Amino acid sequence: MFSLQDKLQRAARKGAAFSAAGLLAVVGGAFLTSAAWMLLTQLESQLFAATVIGCVYLGGAAIALAIGLKKPATPEPLPAERSELSPLQAVVLSFIQGFEQGRKRQPPR
Repeated sequence: MFSLQDKLQRAARKGAAFSAAGLLAVVGGAFLTSAAWMLLTQLESQLFAATVIGCVYLGGAAIALAIGLKKPATPEPLPAERSELSPLQAVVLSFIQGFEQGRKRQPPR
């Protein structure tokens, strides 16, 4: 039970940290958007500023959507090898081969 409690505390701490990071990222994004708006309206018109900022957000959304829609690569399944041995014989053979490999690796006494 002690282990479960530790896991829950770590999960809660991790969740709180990710939530705080997300909130701070949103606030930082809002301030950067505001600063970009002010800078672009000084250089050009408000219409230009709105277009540039809208395109940046739309491009970010398109990138996030493309990443989210990407299918993970699934490895090709290995072809099953047909063996003349029964499953029990294969286990015994593997066990014996393991002992032989272990004996070869031990330094001589």
